[in-house]
Amino acid sequence: MDERERLDVNRNGNRLTMSEFLERDGRTLEDICQDVLFGEENAPALCDQGCEVEPDGTCPHGCPSILLAAGMI
Repeated sequence: MDERERLDVNRNGNRLTMSEFLERDGRTLEDICQDVLFGEENAPALCDQGCEVEPDGTCPHGCPSILLAAGMI
């Protein structure tokens, strides 16, 4: 976990790191991107509450979508 991720996680107790989320979800970032951009799915947020959001959005807990956090949006 890099310093920026550590600071973000410390400010928001619900936020998962990218690695934590991908391990929990079981898909790759590429798979998620395809499902969101070409499917009918919302983007998962990096949130331990399981929130889903618009690809460029954040959840009610302040966690960004995985695509936004990855710099893909």
